[in-house]
Amino acid sequence: MSGFGLKVQLAAAGLGVAMLSGGCGLMAPKAERYIAPSAGTSYVLGRRDTGSYGSANAQVPIKVGRRMWEGSQMTTFEGRALTLLAHPNGNWGGLYAGDKPVTTWEPSIGWDWPLEVGKTWSKAYQVTNHAAKRTTPFIFAGKVESYEDVTVPAGKFKVFKISTTTTQGDENLSWFSPELGISVKVSNRRTAKHPAGAGTREDELISYKRP
Repeated sequence: MSGFGLKVQLAAAGLGVAMLSGGCGLMAPKAERYIAPSAGTSYVLGRRDTGSYGSANAQVPIKVGRRMWEGSQMTTFEGRALTLLAHPNGNWGGLYAGDKPVTTWEPSIGWDWPLEVGKTWSKAYQVTNHAAKRTTPFIFAGKVESYEDVTVPAGKFKVFKISTTTTQGDENLSWFSPELGISVKVSNRRTAKHPAGAGTREDELISYKRP
């Protein structure tokens, strides 16, 4: 899936948040469940786009908030133009411009918790492009590839490296930090069969500030 713009990662955001348990002795690291960052958390991503994503080379500020939406409290990841709404379990409901839906998923889309190395999953979804008034079915599959160190401009972090693909032609990688509760690095690739055409989006965490 993509990050802020048309999609936010599971990087950007994801996006996902977790607490780490185990990780010592013979126990493998395990992110038990999604826990949203505190409201008021802010961070900046360095973004590089090519092809169908555009030609941007920019910094993308994101602020975390809370709001009620259709009877549920949601976590918001607010960019300059679009806001991602995430359910309490971490799944994404949709991207909105104000109260206007831009992209929504049914059911809400996300990783399969808990996260641990070697875990795989696959599930059917529908994505709706509201401007085009078009709903498309697809399969979203993922795998937790490893638990490793990664260095980005904001520093060095312990991360779960997660690969995801869709039958729409997305091939993505997210490096998720349980310490920060977000993906500190995301690599999104649209293949030639993607409805929008081929392109890439690379995000890296530049800075992160808790309230």
